[in-house]
Amino acid sequence: MRPDAVVIGVGSPYRRDDGVGPAVVARLRAAGLPGVTLAESDGEACALILLWQQRRLAVLVDAVRIRPPHPGRVHRLVTAWPVPGPLKPDSGSSSTPTVALGDAVRLAGELGRLPARMLVFAIEAADLGYGVGLSPAVERAADRVAAEVAAEVRTCATATADQGP
Repeated sequence: MRPDAVVIGVGSPYRRDDGVGPAVVARLRAAGLPGVTLAESDGEACALILLWQQRRLAVLVDAVRIRPPHPGRVHRLVTAWPVPGPLKPDSGSSSTPTVALGDAVRLAGELGRLPARMLVFAIEAADLGYGVGLSPAVERAADRVAAEVAAEVRTCATATADQGP
């Protein structure tokens, strides 16, 4: 097991609030967290699995659309292994075939490539149209989530140091 953490910002900064994952990663880069890999992803399953495999902690940050919307509301999910259910293609509006996050997790489990612990921060979006910049509520949520993720990563690093080689 790798003794490090990875934070993956999922989304596109060219689709307004969909860029909240990469925006959180940018905030963490500015904070200079040691012992953590910071990455951005379009959410493609194989790329996600390669980033999180054999890590102590994997944190994913992504925008979500929920009805009725509450832009900026944060949903914090802690994974439990195994994730039940069959694999199926995502029926989202993506122009390329993708696998939903849950399916990527199930696939990683089948391949033996899960992290020890995974957190998902899903931030409700206001605007997923073309353009750059986050809506004000999502911008504030990005700040809060970046602070929470930094604390999680530091806790992971402390626990790793306490366990020794």
